[in-house]
Amino acid sequence: MTELPRLSVVVPLHGGEEHAEECLKSLHAQTLDDIEVILAGRPEGLRPPGPGFTLLALGDGGDDPGAARNAGAAFATGRYLAFADPGSVVPADAYRTLVDALDNTGSDLACGRIRRWSPYASGGTTTEPGRTSGAGSGAGAAARLRTHITRHPKLLDDPRAGGTVFRREFWNKHGFAFPAGLGEDFPVTIPAHVLSTSADVLGDVVCLTRGSRPPADPLRRLRAMLEVSDLLGRHAPRLRAAYDLRLAEGPDLEAVLDAVRDRVPDGLAEALGRLDPGAVERLPVLARLRIHFAAHGMTGELAELRMFAESEIRHRGVLRRGLVRRRWYLDYPFRRDPRLPRSLFDATRDLRLVARADDVRPSGGKLLLTGHAYIAHLDSGRGRIEVWLQREEERIALPVRRTRRPDVTADSRQSVACHDDSGFEAEIDLDTLPPGRWALHARVRARGVTRVGRTTGAPGERVFDVAGVRVSLTHERGLTLTVGTPAEPAVPGDGPFTNPDVGHVGAVRWTDAGELVLEGPGRFPGDRIALERGAERHFWPVRQDEDRWTAVIGRAADGLPLASGIWRVLAGDERVRLGPALIADPPRPHVAGLHEVSFRTARDGALSLAVRPALGLHERGPYATRRRLAAARSRTSGRTGRRTALRNAAVFDSYGGGQYSCNPRAVSEELARRHPDVEIVWVTRDGQFTVPPGVRLVLHGSREHEEALSTSRFVVANRRTQPGWYHKPRGQTVVQTWHGTPLKRLGLDLEGMPYARQAPRAELTRQVATWDLLLSPSPFATTALRRAFGYAGEVLESGYPRNDVLFDPARARAVRRRLGVPDDRRVVLYAPTWRDDEPEGAGRLALDLTRAARALDDDDLLLVRAHYLVARHLAIPEGLGHRVRDVSKFPDMADLLAAADVLVTDYSSAMFDFACTGRPMVFFAPDLERYRDEVRGFYLDFEAVAPGPVVRTGDDLLDMLRYGDLGPFSARYEEFARRFCPWDDGHASARVVTRMLP
Repeated sequence: MTELPRLSVVVPLHGGEEHAEECLKSLHAQTLDDIEVILAGRPEGLRPPGPGFTLLALGDGGDDPGAARNAGAAFATGRYLAFADPGSVVPADAYRTLVDALDNTGSDLACGRIRRWSPYASGGTTTEPGRTSGAGSGAGAAARLRTHITRHPKLLDDPRAGGTVFRREFWNKHGFAFPAGLGEDFPVTIPAHVLSTSADVLGDVVCLTRGSRPPADPLRRLRAMLEVSDLLGRHAPRLRAAYDLRLAEGPDLEAVLDAVRDRVPDGLAEALGRLDPGAVERLPVLARLRIHFAAHGMTGELAELRMFAESEIRHRGVLRRGLVRRRWYLDYPFRRDPRLPRSLFDATRDLRLVARADDVRPSGGKLLLTGHAYIAHLDSGRGRIEVWLQREEERIALPVRRTRRPDVTADSRQSVACHDDSGFEAEIDLDTLPPGRWALHARVRARGVTRVGRTTGAPGERVFDVAGVRVSLTHERGLTLTVGTPAEPAVPGDGPFTNPDVGHVGAVRWTDAGELVLEGPGRFPGDRIALERGAERHFWPVRQDEDRWTAVIGRAADGLPLASGIWRVLAGDERVRLGPALIADPPRPHVAGLHEVSFRTARDGALSLAVRPALGLHERGPYATRRRLAAARSRTSGRTGRRTALRNAAVFDSYGGGQYSCNPRAVSEELARRHPDVEIVWVTRDGQFTVPPGVRLVLHGSREHEEALSTSRFVVANRRTQPGWYHKPRGQTVVQTWHGTPLKRLGLDLEGMPYARQAPRAELTRQVATWDLLLSPSPFATTALRRAFGYAGEVLESGYPRNDVLFDPARARAVRRRLGVPDDRRVVLYAPTWRDDEPEGAGRLALDLTRAARALDDDDLLLVRAHYLVARHLAIPEGLGHRVRDVSKFPDMADLLAAADVLVTDYSSAMFDFACTGRPMVFFAPDLERYRDEVRGFYLDFEAVAPGPVVRTGDDLLDMLRYGDLGPFSARYEEFARRFCPWDDGHASARVVTRMLP
């Protein structure tokens, strides 16, 4: 009789998992005897690394991890059961440790620690349950045997199944199963812990994971969480409050409530009404209101609250009310609504402690600490700050010196409270610090409110050793000092820089030209250094001397500075690290041109550069906006009787300072040609474009921007993007060019469209009131724009200035030369619009570019132009050769239209511009009904007027580009051009400038 295996491990596979072979190798290397591994799903192409591996091929449902796990569990024969994700690595002793524990204790399940995989991570080993050994095992993590989730509530925090072994008899008794289509573990692991007699919680690392799974549908995940909440209410009511608090604070409930329009999803209102009242009371006011409105089906109020949260919440503060017991309340919408209990607006939970250790550096035998602390919503001017180091119940008080920190107010994302006086400095004497692990805490007293807690840290992670003390400053945990012998070196020595004397950054300096110079000892692994942000990567050469390397990082190959964001510094595909001395004493933030650059490290010393616009302390943030608006109103107030003297200058703004393009560019260049005495000023938000000689560039939101807007004779813009502090001086002319003939609804016409991003009516009214002249390309556009913006002022039907280039053959030839495209090659421009209902940063394309590259002829070049709102998130697949090219960052869409032979779009206004060329268009609209009826809405019957074929699938589009006959659309095309671009003739810019300066 064949003896059954002790453990069955199920690995769900759907084919193509990047690291599955590494996972299987780690399972093959397990030191536990009698183990079977079941590869369930569609494991095509994977070769089992040895005996004991069984392929369980599934048909329908084979692509779903939950269904594959359930099928594998049903097929398994082991006494114990475990699940491993194909992207994980299981340390060699992990399953032996977990199974031995269960054999010894008789518990129903055993789990260990899960750590994120990195080149420096390793799994722990054990010699007996509860006793750890081996580097990376998390020394000091004690085991808890025969415990239970009610005695160890932290098990709620990490409910992943990858580090858990279940007793098979227990699994079958309760009929556990992973929900199909969800891809989550908590619907099994938390009930298993709750229903178990006991569990073994080990201190060892038993699983290394490579990161998160694809996100589940928020509503499905929320429903599953609510089911777990009900189970806790029945079997572990003391845990329910903590779990419901996690549920209510999580992103799924927020996403679901954000999507609520006409009705709350079936059953959700009732389920939200069952949430633990104690958990709901611990939420901020905004979250309590959202849950209350959803639970009572108040969808109209929920929509108004959503708009408030998007635009006005940062400008609302607290009020103190009450005759006897005065309390703080938040001044939010519906505060006076008699249907709502006053307690919903109680600000107790919103008056939270904000305390951060911003920096710590060694100096002699001491650490110099700088930080800030305040209570949210309360001015810090009269507050009191105390800080101390704490180890269990022992405290060491740190005398503090208060400092001015206007940067804290600037970065607080609100306009009501001033936190300029929230800063502090302190010295920590390392020689007198007793052994142990010390964490920094703070207490703030202000306006009768006291808040106490542990500090957080600046973004990033810094870990270094000084005078026998391990100093750790991380964003989540704040400042921690460990006195004694650290278990591991501060910076691991693995990876490409194995030798600590080779490859790391040992010195940093800036040149007068604003270039960053990185230097290090030894040899650099490679001949160039890279900076990477998402799909974007730039390179600079590395100069290698005999015993030292140097890299000079300046402008990128396109001549532009680095855009704002977090840039990882790489050697090939590996991270470049700062040396220990620079981790302990990193460079200060530096202003280079239009940007401020800060240095940031990870726990292993990996270097990143944090780049942001170099706005001053009184230029950035909502608080500065409010002060500047008040000052502007004072300057232009009618009480003074003075009129602002305007300069002979014009300020241009395209897409909120994002581009040098569109109608403003065309008007700017025509104005410069005809009136060289007018000063031309362009606004840039992030320095991501160049301007012609003689044009002055100002940073959006800067003092220079403020000065230009308040003193220039003209302002020309193509969006509603003037800053909140802008107050139009008398005598100034504002020209609103807009940026396209509207097919899609705009402004006031978006009401009732659930997904469209709508500006608050008051803000729209404020912006439109500043316009003196609105450009329009056609009578149709005039009617639509007037209605959408509620604009009753002057309209100039001039045609669109940006389309003048479409009548210039020399411009088209110049653009093709710049792109390196021969005259005899057909250029297909694919330019879809963006989707209001897509999550921020999605950047997805409906067209499969790989299939398109294979299908098009060798003489075709497909140019891909993503909408400017999502362009930075687009990643073109590699290996498409000369067939596909990403031109999303090309300076001006008008130039691309001039160079294109065929336009492929969906609902973009580019169709109206391109119509004046007479060249063919194809419309790829796979989501036409949803986009038209639910997402955005149209002013036209799109299918009836489209001047080309409307196709629904990628195959149909490619067939049309290869073999399609566009002749039948010629009559419709001519009518389309007559109706929507009757004035476009190459001279629209001249007509606009003549109107500005007759």
